[in-house]
Amino acid sequence: MHSFPFLLFLALSWSLSSAAWGGDCIVSRAVLEDRTGTLSIEEVAQAKFLPADAILSKGYTDSVHWLRIVVRPCADGGELVLRIRPAFLDEIKLYEPEPAVPDGWKTRVTGDRTPYLARERASPVLGFAIKPVKQESVYYLRLKTTSSSMLNVEALEPHQAQIKDMWLGMYQIGYLGFMLSLLVWAINNYVSSRQPVVAWFILHQIIHLCHNFALMGGLAPLLASDSSGLVDKLTSIIVCANSLVAAIFHRTLLTPFAPLRLAMRGVDAIILVILAALAIMASGHTRLALQITALMITLSIPLIVVLVFSARQEAAPGRRILRTIYSLLAVSLLIGLLPLLGWVKAIEWNLYTMSVNGFIAACLMFALLHLRSRQLLRDGEQAVLKLVLIRQQLEIEQTQREAQNRFMSMLNHELKMPLSVIRMTLGMKEVSATVKKHAQQSVQDVDAVIERCLQADQLEQRQLVPGRQSCRVDTMLAELRTASATPQRLVIQFGVLPTVDTDPQLLRIALGNLIDNALKYAEPQSAVYINVSLFEHQGRLGILNSIANASGTADMPDPQRVFDKYYRGPGTQGKTGSGLGLYLVRSVTELLGGWIRYCTSENEVRFELWIPL
Repeated sequence: MHSFPFLLFLALSWSLSSAAWGGDCIVSRAVLEDRTGTLSIEEVAQAKFLPADAILSKGYTDSVHWLRIVVRPCADGGELVLRIRPAFLDEIKLYEPEPAVPDGWKTRVTGDRTPYLARERASPVLGFAIKPVKQESVYYLRLKTTSSSMLNVEALEPHQAQIKDMWLGMYQIGYLGFMLSLLVWAINNYVSSRQPVVAWFILHQIIHLCHNFALMGGLAPLLASDSSGLVDKLTSIIVCANSLVAAIFHRTLLTPFAPLRLAMRGVDAIILVILAALAIMASGHTRLALQITALMITLSIPLIVVLVFSARQEAAPGRRILRTIYSLLAVSLLIGLLPLLGWVKAIEWNLYTMSVNGFIAACLMFALLHLRSRQLLRDGEQAVLKLVLIRQQLEIEQTQREAQNRFMSMLNHELKMPLSVIRMTLGMKEVSATVKKHAQQSVQDVDAVIERCLQADQLEQRQLVPGRQSCRVDTMLAELRTASATPQRLVIQFGVLPTVDTDPQLLRIALGNLIDNALKYAEPQSAVYINVSLFEHQGRLGILNSIANASGTADMPDPQRVFDKYYRGPGTQGKTGSGLGLYLVRSVTELLGGWIRYCTSENEVRFELWIPL
């Protein structure tokens, strides 16, 4: 799927070649180089020509090149079209014999310096209409251009030339559509990421679209009446600007990989030389500027290889992918540029070399940027995830610190009073029974605080694992009543109760804390009512323990916070406590598979604890 654009491009390029359609009426081609550009047609006609390839490729030169073609007439003896590519050639003169004048020649001219309205063919593709009258008619084409002297001429029947022009137009539409889709993707990517390298890619795509449009002859119809050579000047400027922006884009893209510093200085030098080439072009030396630009692009090929293979730092999307993509790009540039410089023979591919290289470069850079964006997105998501985890860790640590601070505050507050009583008792010479009783109670209070802290820690460390054995709740309540300091205050009511399969130790902790809480915060000497009965909850039978007391000096607890760790009501500060009792009750009850709830009423504090049988 990813190779479809390349296969489509190759298919279209082949369809535009003479091999695909046949019908070329040119019998032979020969070339003559006029170094001074002063030879007349009469001198040329007498000169010795050398055999020429189907595509003439002489590079950037001040020389004029003459192409002699021998053309046979078409089958019906009608007109033929000399279809000339590429479209960016400055001036091509056609010399054909003038039958009315002995040894006379008829001349016509075309090229991107010829106004579009003055051309014989209403097409971006250059050409002439000819009508060979002999079995083999000789024509001369004089090529003079500031661009690369690359020339391909075909003698086709008009309908064949029209079909090829149609295919070329379809190719241009598909090409521009595909490149525009990459541009839209890049703009959308930049809006979300704001990456400088994507911004340079956008600029590169825009200039390349203009570059392709100009090289394929699209500027001429837009400036149809121009006779000042503006089309040629704009095309030359766009060629250099395209190379300049491409160099800056690649430098920006490769910088995060930390390639060899000397190689990066080489890229900087190429950018400066292309800038100088633009200045040279402004001074009127267009051919020299274009040649320098082409040389700089050629020099950049080995430099690109050095850059990517000397990368010392890993960056998105990875050095391995980077090297693969840039190696393909280097090969593509090499195949396309060497014939432009006249160093090797040209093939059909090279007639569209700028478009082909731009297409391949855009596809490769799109793939690279797409992979880079995906990698950066993954990195960003991981960074966000790490940030969330760090924040969660900080919140946990803050919660732990707050819990530790509350714990230390609780210890400081709750142990200070009983320790003061004990210290005072130890300082007395004679200890009365009442004082001794207060001291003993203070020791019990300290012991209770420490015991509940230990139980809370065991609970949070998951060391309190419930075991199962049969026990009787009525017996357990009787034992708790006997162990109480004020057993006469506990009023227990129950009927016939079955045994319970639960953990007796944990149940004793829960019931004991509820009873201690009721005795501590009820009105002094008031009764605490404990009612035990069978109760069905969600289809399951269990035992409901209701423990109620009249509200005392302490305020009514907050229903939303009554089971929170370290919570104590505002009216409980005069009593020793840890704020862990009801927290332990709820946690232990949940371990036993039961539930605990606080039932609010106007003058009564009541807790209900249910455990399954």
